[in-house]
Amino acid sequence: MKKEGFGVNVLIVGHRCFRCEHAWVPRNISEVPEICPKCKSPYWKKPKTRFNKNEKKKLNSKKKKESKR
Repeated sequence: MKKEGFGVNVLIVGHRCFRCEHAWVPRNISEVPEICPKCKSPYWKKPKTRFNKNEKKKLNSKKKKESKR
């Protein structure tokens, strides 16, 4: 995650959940959390392989936008 300040780029070490897309900064950086604090999923660090219809539409629209660039 990048956070921009006043003319300075600051890199903040954190985690992002692949399931709910929640991003957080851990209290202890050396430990990897077992679950996502928001959705409580133990699979927060593994990308999803199955999607529902709405999620498939979002993925397809993102891919189309990237290919147009």
